[in-house]
Parts: sequence; C-alpha cells; structure tokens
Amino acid sequence: MARRLQKSKNRLLLGVAGGVAEYFNADPVIIRVIFVLLVFANGIGILLYLLLALLMPKAEAAPAQPLAVVKENLKTAPRDATEAGRRIVQVLRGSPAEKQESVEQNSARKNDGE
Repeated sequence: MARRLQKSKNRLLLGVAGGVAEYFNADPVIIRVIFVLLVFANGIGILLYLLLALLMPKAEAAPAQPLAVVKENLKTAPRDATEAGRRIVQVLRGSPAEKQESVEQNSARKNDGE
C-alpha cells in the first residue's frame, strides 16, 4: 500500500505538520520548527502551511479527487480554525488541572518556608 500525504490526528493546529512528519517518518516537533523557521526566514512558512492545510486530505477521509478534497477542506476551514484557536488559547493559559497543581505547589512551597 502506498503512503499518502494526509493530515494527522496528531495535531496541534490543523494537522499539517503531523501529517508531513508521518509521511517522512520524522518527529512532528522537528517539522513544526522547520515551519516556524521558514516563517522567520522569508515568510513562506505561513503560505506553505495554509496551502498544505487546504490540499491535504483528512486522515479518516477516503481517497478522493483533489478538487473534492479542497472543497471539503474549505467547508470545514472555519470550524478547524476555531478549534485550533481554542487549543492555542488553552495551551497558553494552561489547563485548569495544571493551574490547580501550580497553586498547590506554590502553597506547599510557602508552607515549607514558614
């Protein structure tokens, strides 16, 4: 069975870096770093990422014509972008469980110091 370049379920934003990493059997973090470096080098990273997000089929999608894949990706783009934004905000704010652990650790340190 031939390998296909497709979006990954191992996703941070839209699954592009995870899909490229799976295709090339590489670590997704390395691919994400490459995209970031391309953004800072000449800005092509953003364009390349968005282009791949439109062209790559989803992991669970059956093989389809390229135009059908692009149409499906355009239909789901607003929802995917909203979900990606929520994940970014959640990572930046930290999850509630992480915040609770941090508060407990800080109070334990204060109690140890007294």
